[in-house]
Amino acid sequence: MMISRLKSSLLVVTLLMGASQIARADPAAPRPGETVLSFYVRLPDHGVALTTGGAVKMRRGPDGIAALAEPALDNTLALLCKLADAEGKVVGFASELEIFSADPSATDTRWPTAWTLAIPGRGMIYLHQIERSGRLVTDIIGPTMATGKPWSGDWTVTTTVGPLPDGRGRIVGGSGEFAGIAGSFVEVDRLTNYSVDGVLTGTVELRLFVRK
Repeated sequence: MMISRLKSSLLVVTLLMGASQIARADPAAPRPGETVLSFYVRLPDHGVALTTGGAVKMRRGPDGIAALAEPALDNTLALLCKLADAEGKVVGFASELEIFSADPSATDTRWPTAWTLAIPGRGMIYLHQIERSGRLVTDIIGPTMATGKPWSGDWTVTTTVGPLPDGRGRIVGGSGEFAGIAGSFVEVDRLTNYSVDGVLTGTVELRLFVRK
């Protein structure tokens, strides 16, 4: 009986240690048994359309695009963009929908984001994440607007913080070649320039970790 209890205790400790190690692991790094599939948005070249509600202080485009002016849509964002592979070849397009629960410029704000990736000839992939912008507004956008001088540098951050316990987003599903796809993903943003008229230059990587 004593040996049985000891084995049970050791098993619980082992499981807890394993869960703790997963929680501390870098969400953007692949793990055993995962295949990495990445798609890229090159900014501003791959941008097609961006619109927001009145509470989101971002530049809408192209000129003349309708705003999400209704009260229920005040704190939202919708993006349409092209998708490229690692070599920069455009292979598809995507939509990103965001619903902000509070001021998106605050460093501790988190909000749900849905991505739909459409790859002609292959199928579609649906993604859901909880996102956080980090110090983008306080360190880059805010100072640029205050000084009237463009920012340049190398600001790279994994914006995904959930909803999975390990800090990744969820691959919800897919169609065509991607039917039955399962796993998780992260969004990795790299910003190299921000102009005084609100144009972002950089790369958004959607890094999918597909389970075999």
